[in-house]
Amino acid sequence: MSTAMMYYLAWHEDDWLDEMLDRFPEVNAVVPTAKTFAMLAEQRKSGEVERAVLVLNAAQEQERCHAFLQQCMADPLISADPLYIVGLRPEEEKAWQETYPHAKIVVITGFAVEFDYDAVLARMEIDLEGSH
Repeated sequence: MSTAMMYYLAWHEDDWLDEMLDRFPEVNAVVPTAKTFAMLAEQRKSGEVERAVLVLNAAQEQERCHAFLQQCMADPLISADPLYIVGLRPEEEKAWQETYPHAKIVVITGFAVEFDYDAVLARMEIDLEGSH
């Protein structure tokens, strides 16, 4: 049996978490710390989680987000997982995309209530199913 997990990594609860919980039956929402990285690495290494999608909200604690992502990028299993970085301002998008070229950067311009979360969540769902 294949096990897939959606990980939502953020420092605080937010709109993204609400939208993800509405869409996915199971979301592992955790704070992106070294302890969390160790948990992710162990779950992937043991085969408990065979496929994962990482969604990191980098709106706060950006230095700590970078430190967490550096650990993830150094891990052969986790670095191959689809990565979405959300919560950035438009002027931050280019720098983050250059640093993490394989990541999908999602920037909300305008009002959050007008943003098409469903389109992004549908792509995450495709990635979680392993069709990327």
